[in-house]
Amino acid sequence: MPDVVMFAMDRRIDRRIVLAAEMLMSRGLTVRLLAPADGAPPDEPKWIQRIGDRAPGVHGAGLRIYRFVRDRIPLPRGVLRWLTWRVIRRPEHAFVALFAPALERAVARVYIAHDLPMLPVAAAARGLHGGKVLFDSHELYAEQEFSTWEKYLWRDVERRHIREADAVVTVNPSIAREISKRYGIGEPIVVQNAERYQRARSAGDRKRLRVRLNIPAEATVFLYQGGLTLSRNIETLVDAFIHVRDKNAMLVVLGDGPALLPLQRRARSAGVTNRIRFHPAVPQAELLNMTRGADFGVIPYRANCLNMELCTPNKLFEFIMARVPIIATDLPEIRRIVAGYGIGLVGNTDDAEGFAGLIEEALAVSAARKREWELSLEQAACELCWEREGEQYFSIVRDLAADSRAAQS
Repeated sequence: MPDVVMFAMDRRIDRRIVLAAEMLMSRGLTVRLLAPADGAPPDEPKWIQRIGDRAPGVHGAGLRIYRFVRDRIPLPRGVLRWLTWRVIRRPEHAFVALFAPALERAVARVYIAHDLPMLPVAAAARGLHGGKVLFDSHELYAEQEFSTWEKYLWRDVERRHIREADAVVTVNPSIAREISKRYGIGEPIVVQNAERYQRARSAGDRKRLRVRLNIPAEATVFLYQGGLTLSRNIETLVDAFIHVRDKNAMLVVLGDGPALLPLQRRARSAGVTNRIRFHPAVPQAELLNMTRGADFGVIPYRANCLNMELCTPNKLFEFIMARVPIIATDLPEIRRIVAGYGIGLVGNTDDAEGFAGLIEEALAVSAARKREWELSLEQAACELCWEREGEQYFSIVRDLAADSRAAQS
């Protein structure tokens, strides 16, 4: 019997999931991840098993219609989701139906649900085979930029299913407190979205990025990396470079997404294309090599929903592991780390002028604080690494597996 079966909805499996699975396997546990085949990359490891999308019944048909329309008709994703959940009023039924053909063979001691849609799926697997359920809440799923109707549906799903989990983990203290207060359960255990510990960067790392993107050696590079959607306030970051007076300051936007073309048009219309470089997303294995070449990492997110307000995105920990000082919106959990460790600046990113002011402040103090930031980033990299966070993850899963084994013996 496998020790662990994970459930996820990712096309490209999230770094947190990969690190968790590899940590568990390195400690001798057997792990299998089940995820839909929709758009999967071809180079995945064998422990990832993609399942077909021919879910039976009306709920499976609803998901198939959603995908058909999504891939052929240029409607906004939010509109498509709203229409889908208006038809399927119990979202968990759709996801359980999607995974149903694989659940009969998904025998394990521990089932890990990666984010809220997978929690009813993991509970369904336990109902068939016994075992324990771990709910890994990557975010406040129900508090994303959803319509009021979608938020209502997902809050209801979480309210009805969260007590079915034998343990709950999440990504930062603020989300842990919110989940506990909202559902009257003990605070989830915090396992942060840390990266594996890696070496400090070298002078060669800085040069490599500049050569790849044709950036002058004397330029100060501000890097945004990640998905490109307009909900992430990247357009304000682009506009800020209209107002940044230091012409050696340059922005690199590394990533793909629906906002790419609008952002490129915005840069052209603002006349700042000579100061902004766009580069496609790179595989996770290459990402830190790119990140190390920046002088500052930028997190421009705006508190446009509670999930965003309380976030600690992957890029925060990637910047730390690359030893790159951080410029970020003043959000509670980002401030806790950036200001708490003294590894950058947080401030106003609500408008282009304010964002430009924060960038110019970073430029003004960077020489004086360079050594301080280097030392603080090294401390943060040592303390906020997956080797520490993953150890806690392993302990939780190990204990659940032991309890499951004892109950089944």
